[in-house]
Amino acid sequence: MRVRRSLTPNKERYLNTTRPHPAILLIIFILASMAASIGPPARAATATGVFQPDACMFELPAGAVEGRDLECGWLRVPERHAQPEGPAIRLAVAIVRSRASDRKPDPLVMLQGGPGGSTIDAYTKILFGSGSRLRDMLDRDIVLFDQRGTLYSEPSLVCQEQWELVERTIEQQLTYEEADRLSLEAATACRRRLAAEGIDLSAFNSIENAADVAALARALGYEKINLYGVSYGTLLAQHVMRDHPEILRSVVLDAVVPTSVNYLIEAPRAKDRAFTELFNACAADAGCRAAYPNLEQSLITTIERLNREPVRVPITDEKTGRTYNAVLDGDSFASVIFQIMYSASFIPAIPRIIDDATRNDFRVLGRVLPIIVFDRSFSLGMHYAVICAEDADFSPQDAPLKGLRPFVALDGQRSLEGYLERCNVWQVDQLEPVVDEPVSSDIPTLVLSGRFDPITPPEFGDVVARTLSRAYVYTFPNTGHAAVGASECADTMLKAFLDNPLQPPDPSCVAESAGPRFISPETVIFTPITFALATLDAAGLAPLGAFVGALLLLLSAWIIWPLAWLFRLITGGQAPPPSVGATIARWLVVLAGATGAAFVGITLANIVQMAAANDAMIFYGLPRSATLVALIWGMPMLALAIVVCAALSWARGWWSGIGRVYYALLALCAIGCAAALAWMGIYN
Repeated sequence: MRVRRSLTPNKERYLNTTRPHPAILLIIFILASMAASIGPPARAATATGVFQPDACMFELPAGAVEGRDLECGWLRVPERHAQPEGPAIRLAVAIVRSRASDRKPDPLVMLQGGPGGSTIDAYTKILFGSGSRLRDMLDRDIVLFDQRGTLYSEPSLVCQEQWELVERTIEQQLTYEEADRLSLEAATACRRRLAAEGIDLSAFNSIENAADVAALARALGYEKINLYGVSYGTLLAQHVMRDHPEILRSVVLDAVVPTSVNYLIEAPRAKDRAFTELFNACAADAGCRAAYPNLEQSLITTIERLNREPVRVPITDEKTGRTYNAVLDGDSFASVIFQIMYSASFIPAIPRIIDDATRNDFRVLGRVLPIIVFDRSFSLGMHYAVICAEDADFSPQDAPLKGLRPFVALDGQRSLEGYLERCNVWQVDQLEPVVDEPVSSDIPTLVLSGRFDPITPPEFGDVVARTLSRAYVYTFPNTGHAAVGASECADTMLKAFLDNPLQPPDPSCVAESAGPRFISPETVIFTPITFALATLDAAGLAPLGAFVGALLLLLSAWIIWPLAWLFRLITGGQAPPPSVGATIARWLVVLAGATGAAFVGITLANIVQMAAANDAMIFYGLPRSATLVALIWGMPMLALAIVVCAALSWARGWWSGIGRVYYALLALCAIGCAAALAWMGIYN
């Protein structure tokens, strides 16, 4: 199995690093093809450059209402803009309406990365997802469109041949040579089919893509737009800045790819830099350093061991429900760690994931892999068409591999060779040399980078900013690939910049941002219960069920004792005045019930919060806090005190016989709560 892709929808995929392992090995060229039919380019039945409203061509996000929240349609554009009377293609468009009463006239147009990623698929999930801030923050519409060749646009250059190959080989232990040969054959078959369908693959490039953006702005009647690009989207945005500056009010470049840098040959060095940042950050964090004192060596040792003795990791395709027993070797494991660094929310878990692997514990990794492996939203044909036209003018010897970690250098060498092989198959026209020149502009531009970005390092942002006279450059200390949507600080700065692009946004939140809060015993109360809740594992939830059951019986005292008092009051019955000990005994039960209820409430609140934030901590346990620690350790101490009181109630004759029996039952329930906490592994 081979993996090359980010973990959250708005991150670009870094494709084409071949792996000597079966399942992950094939995914880079194979990953995420969409099972959709691809037809020949549509002939211009109506004028191009016209937006045609239509029903949304995708499944609406939960809670979204078409016509109120979203308006969809198609933009017909020439396959080649220089030939307006020639074949035409259709671009899928979704306009996310602002909730603001004083909506601004200039929208935010978003460009996804890849190239080959679906903007609509990615950003409808982000904008309508739980915990999303962006849509509520912005007082302007957000325009999403799938770039030519991607998922919902027509034609869509998906390579079903590659996805079928994944399904056939994901459980096979192939050599590197076998996997690479099969992947190249599938890519060749895809290319032949697309060409036979009459698709001009050379028309799917950044220059035509940039002209599509300008056509979209005109067709929707916008005098000016604000343009946001992430990863490849930043490269596309720079082409729009160069070729169509008249439509732009402002530009946001997030995870920057400079036009003047061939990011393919720089990718191995960027990857190595990200690993260095990760290891340094862990060493600088007391809890991470204590828990994982030899993190880099642990990774290297695990890679070497898994290359000698690959393991099988069960992963489930949620769309089909089928579970595969995928093979994972060391190089594939390193590739997965690289992919996880794309996601800011998963970076804090990486040291623990590496540590788990040293013990052959791949439970958490098995939940992450399907997100990477079974992504069907990516258009591999469009990816190769764009990359091969713009960045395939290199030799593998051009890559600065000297001094890199050996596993990174080997991966980089194979990746570059793989790209050249596939570009030789794709045979698209090369773009003019001007596309590699820096873009000079005075358009206000916000340039954002992440410290742990494994593919577009912060220095790329600096490179682009040198020729932009109104560029504001920021690097976030806790993000990976893309800051907007992953950082509240970045979202706030985006809003401020869009409000006034001529003024740099307040960067104080960047200075106040800390690095990752790594998952370690210092930050997490480890328990498998949160993993069971996150994965809806009924068997794993048994300890929590036992705790809740015992707690409900314990809480029955909150009802039974007041009812008994009320019954005596109504019937005129008399009870002897309770002793001080009996009163304390009852209050201990009340306190134990409150403690258990608070534990359940805080646990569920944390689960919801972590799920909404896509926080990887949910797979390991609960955020450590003084309150939660006090509740957890308070329960066994209260249970012990209640047991003592139960014994005293019999020795000293507190209450009636039935009352003493009931209190003894409550004592057993308190013991059950404490025992269930131990069953949850919380005291380990």
